Amino acid sequence: MRLSLSITLSLRFLGFGAGSSESNARRSLYGAMAGIGLSLVPLIVVLVVANGMIEGISARIIELSTSHLRLTDYAAISPIADNPASLQRFAESLVANDGTGQITGAWAERNGTGIVIGPKGRSGGTVRAIQPDFIADPAVAGLFRAVGGDLSLAGPRDALLGEKLAEETGLGVGDRFRLLTLSLRPDGTKIPRFTSWTVTGIVSSGYRELDALWVFLPYETGFAAMSRESSSTFISVRTRDAFGKLDAVRYGLMRSAPEGFNVLSWDELNRGQFQTFNTTRTLLLFIMFLIVLVATVNVSSAVVMLVMERRRDTAILKSTGTDAATISFAFVLAGFMTGLGGVLVGIPLGTLAALHVNGLFSAMEWGLNLANRLWYILFPSGLASPPNIHVLDPEYYLQVIPVTLSLRDLVLIACGTLLLSVIVSLVPAAKGAGEKPIETMRKF
Repeated sequence: MRLSLSITLSLRFLGFGAGSSESNARRSLYGAMAGIGLSLVPLIVVLVVANGMIEGISARIIELSTSHLRLTDYAAISPIADNPASLQRFAESLVANDGTGQITGAWAERNGTGIVIGPKGRSGGTVRAIQPDFIADPAVAGLFRAVGGDLSLAGPRDALLGEKLAEETGLGVGDRFRLLTLSLRPDGTKIPRFTSWTVTGIVSSGYRELDALWVFLPYETGFAAMSRESSSTFISVRTRDAFGKLDAVRYGLMRSAPEGFNVLSWDELNRGQFQTFNTTRTLLLFIMFLIVLVATVNVSSAVVMLVMERRRDTAILKSTGTDAATISFAFVLAGFMTGLGGVLVGIPLGTLAALHVNGLFSAMEWGLNLANRLWYILFPSGLASPPNIHVLDPEYYLQVIPVTLSLRDLVLIACGTLLLSVIVSLVPAAKGAGEKPIETMRKF
């Protein structure tokens, strides 16, 4: 096989050095090239959005909710679990006595449910009595922001509310509200308990499904506002790497944990949710892969047209002694170069779109809402105003998508596309090289 001749032929097939000759097959190859390039754009955008969503949501769940490891008194039998001072001292000792060097922080917390009563109504919430330095920790502060007020819980009756909860109850910074929780009488009867608090801040993590019902209270007064029987008491432990090997840290915590406490990792506490995330991501990428696959099939059709158009040239080459492998490889190279052209167009466009995906979604929302308002003006439906349209509903998705581009993923996409382009070109290339020159020359 003469490699140089195969390369020369494939370049001429694509129009390089071929003068101004007309070629329908060449136009088909360029069309297939454009189709591959366009199909790669949504694939890269979906990949970046899916990865950003999963990473952003996972980070918020792990850092703000379950933490890396959790010591929990599920059975409510440990005496330390009902003593806030002892529980806090034990949490501090975990960092001081850590023999692995992996624990960076530990915070005691009591977590229960209650009903927030505000001027516009009432709404159930997740009540969290936290230590004051929990929110100040850099890992938490980077995922947490104050929509109104600040994040301090300096006073014993201060409270932080989730943004959605504040909207539903009509509470703002400086407003006082009542919190209804349940307490237990000595005879086991549950009775309602009302406590008064002042809103010092309205908070958001950027993921409303997680923070919609949050009510943060100061550690000691919040601890007392919730009975042990109607809440859970635990210690959140943060390590240097949540995704690293936590077995040594976990075993050390199990040895030092008081009676009644169990040690659970973040993946055990959130296994079902993270499996759902990964399954959704896989399905989305599979759908996008099918689009790329359909685009590469166009390469096969274009190579078939090229083989038919070049039958006479193939016959002449074979009659002059050119072997079938050289001719076949030329057609395969034409398919490969078509895929390469699509990759060179699609990867940069997809990367550019992915880097500006938040701006693109904002522009799409603006256009859709503008069209919706115009439609409402032309065809009134009786509503006071048309509802806002969200491309990604903030009730279930991150408000801002973290953009992280992986060079490894881009290389895999490029290599996969080129491989598909070669595979779909093999059959028509083999048929083109199998033409018998005598029979072909008789037809022309």
